[in-house]
Amino acid sequence: METSVSYRLRYRAGGEQREVRVDAQGIARPVDAALELGVSTVRGARVRRVRVCPTKPVTMTLCEAELRCDVAGADAILLNGYNSWTDTCERRVRDAMRGLHGVPRRLIDNWALDGSGDYRFTVADHRPGRQHGFGYGYLRYGDDVLLMGSLDEDSGFTTIREDLPHGLIGLSKEVPCRMLQAGEQVELMSFALVEGELDEALDAWLRLAHITPRPAVPLVGFSSWYRYYDQIDHESLKGDLAAVQRLLADCDLGPCQGIFQIDDGYATVGDWTSPHEDRFPRGMKRLADDIRVKGLLPGLWMAPFVCSVDSDVYRDHQDWLLRDENGAPVCTGSHWNGAYALDTLNPAVREHVRRSLWTATHDWGYRMLKLDFLYGACMLPHGGMNRGELMADALDLLRASVPEGVSFDLCGVPLSSAMGRTEYCRIGCDVGLDWDDVPWMRLLHRERVSTKRSLANTRGRAHLDRRAFRNDPDVFFLRRDVRLTREQRDDLIGADAALGGMFLTSDDVAAWDEGQRLAFQLALSVFVGKERACASSEE
Repeated sequence: METSVSYRLRYRAGGEQREVRVDAQGIARPVDAALELGVSTVRGARVRRVRVCPTKPVTMTLCEAELRCDVAGADAILLNGYNSWTDTCERRVRDAMRGLHGVPRRLIDNWALDGSGDYRFTVADHRPGRQHGFGYGYLRYGDDVLLMGSLDEDSGFTTIREDLPHGLIGLSKEVPCRMLQAGEQVELMSFALVEGELDEALDAWLRLAHITPRPAVPLVGFSSWYRYYDQIDHESLKGDLAAVQRLLADCDLGPCQGIFQIDDGYATVGDWTSPHEDRFPRGMKRLADDIRVKGLLPGLWMAPFVCSVDSDVYRDHQDWLLRDENGAPVCTGSHWNGAYALDTLNPAVREHVRRSLWTATHDWGYRMLKLDFLYGACMLPHGGMNRGELMADALDLLRASVPEGVSFDLCGVPLSSAMGRTEYCRIGCDVGLDWDDVPWMRLLHRERVSTKRSLANTRGRAHLDRRAFRNDPDVFFLRRDVRLTREQRDDLIGADAALGGMFLTSDDVAAWDEGQRLAFQLALSVFVGKERACASSEE
């Protein structure tokens, strides 16, 4: 396919703003600014790079690439959404992305609807043919694709924009949030352009980006969230544990591991080492021990980079909160009566995170942590770091805070930052207790709760499973008190079994009748059979 790439760079030097453009032949103009900035580009068979080595101190303000290609001729486009929950699937090139367009500002502010996505730092174009995403994407032409993928999101996030009217794909990379010194060599942007079948293109891109998945055993079991939400206690979970153990004891799990994962509700969000004594009088360690005795992997949920307004952390450690340029704490959403980001560069916050994760894993004995709302670590560039750098640093802090052998399931995380850093990763929004919520909720943000959208993401991001991590598609339902048709429940469990690396339910499995148990066993056989086949092919 015929493609060409050009670049646009902006910088400040000595109080003056200047711009350099590099055309498709690699010629940079104006010459004096290009020499002052020390611009160089690399054009390989599949790789493009932009580097600078300024002759004087400069501050970069823009780094963009324009890929001219046949956008209109593509059968479909996929642009990876900002985080785990952001809707991501193949769309028509003439489609539009709604986002929060048309939602009154008063509602957005009141419910912090712009907290969980890219709305506070990305200017969305809601016209048809002007879609955008982050990290990677592709144009599909029949059985082949043209894939665009960043090779280094740890140095800054890359926004990818479609411009159908002009036949362009734009890539915009976060620039360093610090002054570059004279003679300092910096790679501002690097990305791959790969043509071929989708699987081949993805493999080539991830090799070039040096991303390899961490070893991870496929998981089968239970999550407490959609059964109780945050109203959990020891006795209720003890009953579920016994029922899940009996269910799985009668099943052939093959290479899979059974898991019992405790979700939100054991502690106030932020006060992780102080569980609710009235709900868990024997402590969290006792429950982890009980899970292990049943032969299951003990899992625990945590949101380490945020705190609720009801927490001791919020009340006693206001200096831990991330604050904006006006000194106001940064709200991450309306969850838990209001949630706020912690400043992950604050030494006291880093120690809080270390202590919380170490307590849960080393002291209590949980061997899998579901770590949620992780985008809270990169709400604002600060401390000389941009969002991509902050997210990479925060995820590395999590890994350094647990003993060897503990696995992570990351959630609410910018997906490109998670690749190669976690065993499991959520790849869609939360499922709901109905198909697609009520009509007015469908007008809200791209990260909203929706079984329909979660299923679309399970299919849309299925290609990441085993390549970047094992996909967590969220749970399936067989219970009949959810407002899903039989066909919708079948679609959900079928996709989870065929496309995911985790196969979890939140049902009261003790209440399943013979038909529900049979449906589970049939889907489980698909999941286990798939995992056996993959394990055999890797030997």
